[in-house]
Amino acid sequence: MSRFWRTASSGRQGRRGRRGRGAGRHGRAVLATVVGVTVSVGLVGCASGGVTGPAQVRMDEELSGPIYLGLTDDPVQLRLAGSYEDAFAATGRPVEFRDVDSADRLDMLQAGEVNVVLGCVGELLDVLDPDKGDELRGLYAEAVEEGADPAQWRDITHTTMFSALPTDLQASDPGEAVGCTDDSLPQNTVAVYRKTALERSDRRALNNVAGGVDSSDLAEESEGRD
Repeated sequence: MSRFWRTASSGRQGRRGRRGRGAGRHGRAVLATVVGVTVSVGLVGCASGGVTGPAQVRMDEELSGPIYLGLTDDPVQLRLAGSYEDAFAATGRPVEFRDVDSADRLDMLQAGEVNVVLGCVGELLDVLDPDKGDELRGLYAEAVEEGADPAQWRDITHTTMFSALPTDLQASDPGEAVGCTDDSLPQNTVAVYRKTALERSDRRALNNVAGGVDSSDLAEESEGRD
């Protein structure tokens, strides 16, 4: 399986820095909401305290074992798999691939059958909170007509999706690559994982892949497989 990823660097920062005529008042309104949600999520996380008892034992087992990466039959996920495997190898964690159905992947993640699954920010938002997805879709459509900034709306969609995750799950940074075809919302790739399964270095590995693989890399990989 081919691997390709670059350490996230100034390229990602540059994309965030370019603000077009952009989301305008709609983007600012959604951003204000997103900031409030993010602060609330952060405060809940800080107040959760330490883990003890059987939960601590299970967490220790997860952290000492391999990463179980759940993959659907989506070609983009299959192309990304090797990059995640390499990134985790750098942290000393072996990776085992497990087949998952797209509709069941989050349930399998919460059940501990896998540690990490992949998806797209807009697609996952529709799964987690369809009403919020529809609301954001309407705002995004208006912003696109005004010349929306893709990086800003990628981050808005990612943060809205993040806030809809169950409390035992977390998500990586949004990727540079676009992994789903529904363009009514930003569809940048993202990894969702069990909080108890990854060390800080493992989470950094996920973010390195997010910032180091873009859509052109995926296209080149696809051509190489033909």
